[in-house]
Amino acid sequence: MEENKNTNVDTQTSDGAQATTNRAESTEKVVTMSQTDFDKAIQSAEDRVRGKMSKTIKELQEKVKELTPVEKTQDQIDLENRIAALEKSEKEVAAQKKRLDIQEQLSGKGIDKSMVDFLRADADLEAFSDLIDTITKTRMKSSGYVPGEHTSDDKITPEDFKKMTYSEKVNFSQAHPEAYKRFMGRK
Repeated sequence: MEENKNTNVDTQTSDGAQATTNRAESTEKVVTMSQTDFDKAIQSAEDRVRGKMSKTIKELQEKVKELTPVEKTQDQIDLENRIAALEKSEKEVAAQKKRLDIQEQLSGKGIDKSMVDFLRADADLEAFSDLIDTITKTRMKSSGYVPGEHTSDDKITPEDFKKMTYSEKVNFSQAHPEAYKRFMGRK
């Protein structure tokens, strides 16, 4: 153990200035041992430090191994690429199937299949069909052709046609050629 005793000594210099010097006195405990014992003590201390450090190094190396991503082999990379390609292909096939289903539904409703490009997959096709019918009917009423003087051919029955004279039948054929052909085909 070391014990320090500090003493201040005041001295005067040749030019008359006073200087203070601090002297340290120490008391040390002296241990006597042979050189081999001394070497063994040093070796033992080194071994303890080396053991602690090697344990710490091993722990840190294990932690680095845990945190370092595992490198994949070429076979694993190829397998992952194939799986990704298959998943992409499955999605494309599912989308195409959904598109074809929508086209069939549109065709069943009397709507052109090309409308599928303008519809989302979750569109209500029944409501869409009703909307198109409503719009079409509204436009036809407002701007569609409505015949003016339309006479119905139903006013003359086949019995009435048979009772007509030849001159009445000629006049009828000139006025209503389609109805005349229909009556003549029934004979």
